[in-house]
Amino acid sequence: MINKMEPKFNPGLETPLSVPIEIHFKIIYVDGIRSVFDPSCHPMGKSSLKEMRHGLGDFFLNILLTLILPVFRRLPPKGLAFLAMMMGTIVFRLVKKYRGRVIDNLSVAFGSEKDAKEIKCLAQEVFFHFSLTPLETIYLIANSHPFERFLLNIKMKGKENIEQALAKKRGVIALGAHLGAFTLLGTRLAVEGYPVNVMINQGSFPKLWKRLNGYQENMGQKIFPPKPITTSIKKSLNCLRRNEILYLVADEQQRRGGIPVPFFGQEAFTPSGPALFSLKTGAPILPMAVLRENRIQWTLVIGQPVEIERTADEKKDIEALTAKFTESIEDLIRQYPGQWSWLNRRWKLPGSKGSLDMAE
Repeated sequence: MINKMEPKFNPGLETPLSVPIEIHFKIIYVDGIRSVFDPSCHPMGKSSLKEMRHGLGDFFLNILLTLILPVFRRLPPKGLAFLAMMMGTIVFRLVKKYRGRVIDNLSVAFGSEKDAKEIKCLAQEVFFHFSLTPLETIYLIANSHPFERFLLNIKMKGKENIEQALAKKRGVIALGAHLGAFTLLGTRLAVEGYPVNVMINQGSFPKLWKRLNGYQENMGQKIFPPKPITTSIKKSLNCLRRNEILYLVADEQQRRGGIPVPFFGQEAFTPSGPALFSLKTGAPILPMAVLRENRIQWTLVIGQPVEIERTADEKKDIEALTAKFTESIEDLIRQYPGQWSWLNRRWKLPGSKGSLDMAE
């Protein structure tokens, strides 16, 4: 049993309940204008237009976040579901590209189990849950204090699995997926008192990500990007050696360095990071997911360790453990298929063209 601890708050970081919105807006406006129109921020070249577009997106998304936080502080959970339903329906009906991709992926996974009507209904559910995820993230930022207001309403199932794993003093790898309310998982663990480290791909909007990371760090998490690779590997190994939790999402196709393993009956190139870190440090891999029930009820489900019988062949062990943890992710998705993001080209081969170039 680890000691309970209160998340550490950095007074230098903004919190939605203590800093006036006007101050947020002025800071964002000045920084955003400078990043968009200051030539020194955009070196000339082929990528300058793309960088300027990202700068504009970064600027306006920051403003949007500032403006909607007060609304989300007063929004009941049912309001989240209503907004997600509207957004999901609009995207499903109007964006043919994404609708087709989701239906194609669902057909690959469940074509022999479900008919076209069932797959279409499931696709509509996917867009609802996909739209709900960013809304939950904003809702968490707006309603993080006090914890009883939202975070502690997320139930925990299988907490004993973490306790038993941490008792071995080798850290824990929290194996995540783009399933359910996956953006709430690290924060829920941190509020419970666990030391959590999260590897996050920062995306194309650095100022927005810096702000979001600040909120997460304010809740007791340590955030770091996957690049540079050497640095991220070092941080990952160090946190496990300190007997902390490392949260990794490992359900996307990895074009470079991924290991081909079965996923819904098809070969999928999968990141082997969780397997590598586990075999290197002895840290157990625990599948975890924040699953939704009745749309506005959440449960953090913590599974039992994913284990294999080790051999003298390290490469073979990495492949076997990657296949085993991918199987555990598939099992969760089969139970809650509408809550996984089927937009990912999960079965596309590295370097191939087209939406679903699968191995035969």
